[in-house]
Amino acid sequence: MRWFNRLKVKQKIAVSTILVILFITLASWLSIQFVILPNLAAEMTSRGSCIAQGIAGRAQQYLTAADRPKLLDVIFTEKSTRPYLAYVFILDEPREVVAHTLLTPFPHSLLSLNPLPAGRSQHTRLVETSFGAVYDTAVSIYEGTRRIGIVRIGLTKAFVDQVMDRLTYSLLVVLTLVVSIAIFLTHWFSRQITEPILELSELTRELSYCDFQACAHLGQRVECWLLKECGKEDCPAYKRGRPPCWLIDDALPHGTEVIPHPSKLEECSRCEVYKAMAGDEVQQLAAAFCHMIYKLELYQEELKLTSEDLRRLNRSYMDMLRFVSHELKTPIANSSMTAQALLQRIFGDLTPVQEKMVHLICENLTRSVEMVKNYLDLSRIETGELLFQPRRLHLYSEVVEPVLAEFTILIDISGMRVEGQVADEIVMEGDGEMLRVVYTNLIGNAFKYGRAGGVIRLSATDQGATQRLEVWNEGQGVPQEKMNQLFQKFSRIQQPKESAAKGTGLGLFISRTIVERHGGRLWAEGREGQWINFIMELPKSQERSHPHESEKDSHN
Repeated sequence: MRWFNRLKVKQKIAVSTILVILFITLASWLSIQFVILPNLAAEMTSRGSCIAQGIAGRAQQYLTAADRPKLLDVIFTEKSTRPYLAYVFILDEPREVVAHTLLTPFPHSLLSLNPLPAGRSQHTRLVETSFGAVYDTAVSIYEGTRRIGIVRIGLTKAFVDQVMDRLTYSLLVVLTLVVSIAIFLTHWFSRQITEPILELSELTRELSYCDFQACAHLGQRVECWLLKECGKEDCPAYKRGRPPCWLIDDALPHGTEVIPHPSKLEECSRCEVYKAMAGDEVQQLAAAFCHMIYKLELYQEELKLTSEDLRRLNRSYMDMLRFVSHELKTPIANSSMTAQALLQRIFGDLTPVQEKMVHLICENLTRSVEMVKNYLDLSRIETGELLFQPRRLHLYSEVVEPVLAEFTILIDISGMRVEGQVADEIVMEGDGEMLRVVYTNLIGNAFKYGRAGGVIRLSATDQGATQRLEVWNEGQGVPQEKMNQLFQKFSRIQQPKESAAKGTGLGLFISRTIVERHGGRLWAEGREGQWINFIMELPKSQERSHPHESEKDSHN
């Protein structure tokens, strides 16, 4: 139905009407063919049965008296008044022909074409005779309860067909007339509807160019303050022709009291100005539309002031966020290096309690480093400072290896293993710094929520135009219905109590933003309580991730 949606309103009305007419025509034709005509044929055959019964009633006494001349008079009289009867003949009980209307020797083959079944008093059958196709009707002649003979008449099928053809023609003529009138009325009606809509559409187009004066002609052409001679200078509609007075809040249509808007409109409907200028529903819609534009003009100035205030507040917020994050980054990193040195026994051995405390310090510092880094990345995204600077790079040596180096100590502490290979031969175009942020967040997430002593598996698969990059780990996993929540800003999935991992809820949001900036996509798959796999699909070339830039190059 896409073609229908592309049509204009006028065309939609015309097409819909034509389809309805065609449906009605088809339904009428089918009704004629399968209901009316069969019923008419049945009615004509029933008519033949009535004629035969009438003949049987008049012929009974003459058949009993064996008065052949009278029988002939009865059947010839009937035949002469009904030219559509091919023949009439009477049989006595021995089934011998005692009278017939044929001017030629009686064809005895007629006797076998429609024999009266046993136990039946009448029977009609379509048969082929030398006279053509006829509806042959046989009716018993009774004297009391005793059958003394049979009347047979032949109603020509051509007559029945002629009647049905005349009826069909008449119905088709009437249907054609109705269709023609319907098409004309549809065309006229659609013009009455679409012309005001086209005017309103043109008005909307002009408004799209911020021409707020475009609807001035839709204002009142009859000034209400002059018509009413009210002199109410305190009325908001006084000496204002745009918008109409009934659309102006707190306008005073009658009396001097302010009427609530729903009641005011009802009151305005009885006003001479309203009756003269309101027009139809489309015109009222246009006037209401202009009233909306008028209100938007008032709100626009307020919005500009509010928007400027919000921009100033947002700039202040992001500046503060960047400052605090930057100032915290260095001391946190120094503290983390000191704690790692304590764990490596550089300053001597530690007691079990001391080692546990240092481990706790390392975890908190790691989380703090992550938080600072994520908030810095978020501020760059929010302010538009996260610039995409692609270049040709080796995925392993320039992205994966530097990230794994940052997790060397964490690998030793956690007892988790990093498996899988990302071949250094894999070359793609991308922003190395951004991709390192993605891998840092995904691998850090794997350590945070992975099973102690479990496996983290990295892989890269060539998909032709794209690279499929995966970070898989054993762990608690995530319920399937919550997979999409992982990538929402500040979203954190509730973990079991034994999992002490905490995060900012920003890492995966930032990662997906970066991947989408590369023209790729990032999603998660997993099985609750067993594993989770983060999958990236990235285009190999810059042209595929930035189609507009490739188009520009091709034109050059």
